[in-house]
Amino acid sequence: MDNSLMRCAMRFTQGVRRLLTLVCLTVVATTAQASSVWKVSSGDNVLYLGGTVHVLRQQDYPLPVEFDRAYLRADRLVFETDLAQLRTTDVQQRMQRAIRYGDGSDLSQRISAGLYQRLATIWQQYGLPVEALNGLRPSGIVITLTMLNLKQIGVDAQGIDDYYHSRAVKEGKPVSGLETVDQQIGFLATMGEGDEETFMRMSLDELDEAATFVDDILAAWRQGDLDGLEHLIVEDMRRESPAQYQTLLVGRNQHWMPQIKAMLRDRPVEFVLVGSGHLAGDEGLIKQLQLAGYQVERLQ
Repeated sequence: MDNSLMRCAMRFTQGVRRLLTLVCLTVVATTAQASSVWKVSSGDNVLYLGGTVHVLRQQDYPLPVEFDRAYLRADRLVFETDLAQLRTTDVQQRMQRAIRYGDGSDLSQRISAGLYQRLATIWQQYGLPVEALNGLRPSGIVITLTMLNLKQIGVDAQGIDDYYHSRAVKEGKPVSGLETVDQQIGFLATMGEGDEETFMRMSLDELDEAATFVDDILAAWRQGDLDGLEHLIVEDMRRESPAQYQTLLVGRNQHWMPQIKAMLRDRPVEFVLVGSGHLAGDEGLIKQLQLAGYQVERLQ
């Protein structure tokens, strides 16, 4: 897997139909009175919270105008993690190690023979040598197949995170992350661990649904449709992968909330950009900020 795919895959947001959702929240529809950017206020202090798409299609540009409005009003941008550090050789090497078993074992020892044969067949259909499966963890396999699948359906352009990170660096705006790259590497290493059979079976099933699922998620994202995002992302993950739901969504939201609250106690204006699935549902950031007493309104 090349470095650009690994960087994209590391910016986890939510589940795959599980992994498709992690790497590919993109859109086709548009409405005049909706967006995926919110203004959060505490007295005179303000920050902007944007739901992002980690990979886009060329036709999805230009981005909704609300993103630029929040960017121009912000003094600092905050991403899920340090995107510049993800590009370093050291982190890339650690990520490559994280998607492989370190004890010489193999996924074939953890899933049924029939499922492994199905996996090998699909792997080869994408033009990959079956020998390349040796030693790969479920995360490495599923991320590779998902990214190749997305490229086939035209989802291969720069995502919102990379777009605004590059722009901020070029224009001299400070940037930071809500979690360390080590934390994200940890998420990568443990995806599907302990239930490899279910994780791999569902992931392979979902590859066939990619094009339709992308269109559905895309429309919900551009419209800032939290109910739609919850239905498409959160409900499925909560039902089918409760452990991953707690780790990748709930736990991370809980970790980010104190940091977001601290931003609302200082004067600089932040623009916080996280995967759209983190905003939806009762345990999403929008609801949690409302429950904490902050004023939350959609940016127009």
